[in-house]
Amino acid sequence: MNERLYRWMQINPLLRYAMLLVGTAIFLLLCGLLLLRPQRLELDVQRRALEQQQQNLQQRQRQLALNPSSETLQQHLTHILAQLHPDSSTSALELILATRGPQLAQWQPEAQPRSLTLHLQWPQFQPLFAELAQAAAPFPHRFQLLAQPSYLAVELWLEHEDVS
Repeated sequence: MNERLYRWMQINPLLRYAMLLVGTAIFLLLCGLLLLRPQRLELDVQRRALEQQQQNLQQRQRQLALNPSSETLQQHLTHILAQLHPDSSTSALELILATRGPQLAQWQPEAQPRSLTLHLQWPQFQPLFAELAQAAAPFPHRFQLLAQPSYLAVELWLEHEDVS
């Protein structure tokens, strides 16, 4: 062992450092390959899963594009209900309630004055009043807006003299 160490020390220092540098580089390269291989395999698995999810998303978007939008369905429902009850103000109000079913929070038709509470987003508020103005339904003379954290609470009172 001493003889090998003696020969190593007899080598030109520049060559000795170059050999140490090459040996260290080879060692680090081998360690890197061995340590990074599992990570590379995991990355490949995740990449394949992402590709599968993207394909599923595209397929669902194509399927969704085949179906009509909820606005179109609501317009069809409004049109059908208008054809069933063309002149009745009560049915006009029921038509509006039917199209805004998910937004309806409370409806008290027997109370005097009749009251109606809807939970809307701000962009849905103006179309509601446009529908009420265009319909043969009684137009509310009193209403109240309450801003909630995630919605706008709209309370409408249909006064007794409003009802025909």
